[in-house]
Formats: sequence, C-alpha cells, structure tokens
Amino acid sequence: MKRIVWTRPAEDWDADQKWLKIEPWLLRLPLTRQVEISPQLPPKPCDAVIVTSKKAVDAFLHKVFLSKEQLQRVEFLTFGLETYKHLLSHNLKARLVAAQGGKEFASLLSCELRKDLVVWFPRPVETAYPISEYLRNYQIEVYDMELYRTEICKQFDPQLIQQLTAGPAIVCLASPQAVKAFVEMIRHYDEARFYRYTPVAIGPSTMASGQSYFLEVFQAAQQTLPALWEKAMEVAREPADLRYR
Repeated sequence: MKRIVWTRPAEDWDADQKWLKIEPWLLRLPLTRQVEISPQLPPKPCDAVIVTSKKAVDAFLHKVFLSKEQLQRVEFLTFGLETYKHLLSHNLKARLVAAQGGKEFASLLSCELRKDLVVWFPRPVETAYPISEYLRNYQIEVYDMELYRTEICKQFDPQLIQQLTAGPAIVCLASPQAVKAFVEMIRHYDEARFYRYTPVAIGPSTMASGQSYFLEVFQAAQQTLPALWEKAMEVAREPADLRYR
C-alpha cells in the first residue's frame, strides 16, 4: 500500500477524523490554513444565499448576519452533497443543485434564479470558479461576502517532509489552492522526484488545476471528502508502475 497524504487544513482535522480511516500509511500534512476576515454587510437583504462548502456555512452562521426568522425564510443554494446535508442539520431551507463543479452550478443557477432575487454569496477570497461574475452577466443581483482567505503554509516539520519524500505517495487535494501549495512544496523539497506523487482531486476545478502540473490526476467519483478518500485508497492499492522507477 502506497502512502496516502491528507492535505486538508489542521483546523479541519477534528471533523475529518470522524470518518477518515486512520492507518499507519496515512500522512497528515496540512498545506493551507484559513484566516477569518470581517466582511461588509450587503446593502440589501437577501432572498437566497449561495454556499459552496461546509466551512462557508459555519463562517456565515458564526457571524450571525440574519435573524432566526430570516434564516428560516431564506433559501440556501449549493451543489455539494456534504454542504447540503450540513445545511439541513441546521434546519435551514436548502436546495441541492445537481451540478459537478462551480461552472455547471453557475450555469444552472443562471437559468433557475429569478432576476428580481437578491443573492448573497459568503465565500473565501479566492474561489475555484467566478460564480458571482457569471451570474451578474445574467442580470442576477449577487453580493459577495468574503469571510476568510486561504493561506499557503510555508514551514513544515522536517520529520513530516522526511516521511513524505521517503517513497511514492498518493496526495489528496481538496482545492486548487491545495494543488498550488503542494506543487510549491515539492519543488522546494523533492523536485527531482516530482513524478512519484500522484494527485487525487475532489472535483473538476481541482482536477484542472492538478493537470496543469501533473501528467496523471485522478478525480473522486463525487465531490465529497469521503469520495476523495475512497478514490485515494483505490489508487494506492494499484501496483507500482514505471512512473515510480
């Protein structure tokens, strides 16, 4: 079994380990971290809220932008199954849009949303796809609310780097930012053996980012963390081939 590298931020580990199968060959190596920022409240009350991650849901609710009555009335829109379930766990009115990635999500919303709706979009500073800009091109009134930014980790425990570079590895990547962070790290510590690392992406945006650097990138069957892990396990069990020699 090849080593599997889990690169999600350290602050997500408590949630991840509830379902992640802990094995000796699992290496936790956080590549990014989230830093909260204080957004400006949009000038108009919202009819709908777009959320593309559980983290965005939690950050939005933590800031308490809406009253309890408003939260019950507003519709939350997402394309991620885990995010949808998370919304339901908070007893929120949620709609799961059947889309694979932000681009398809934005395209479907542009057809489904009424032009008189006011939409809030709580999000990170950097997004995998410019959903807001796409919707505004269709005269949909969208207000961005930047709640946190993703920073690339610059320093790593030497022991973790030693474990990472000891042999071939399957690397779980859950965002384009994680792809960038991993590439920067490998170019610094192990560029001569770049070929030994096989990325597994959570969705199409991360997949596209990975294909900019790697010859072979695998994608999870669904855009969920459990599916990302399952795909990494599948790839890790495959026999070694010429790319590791």
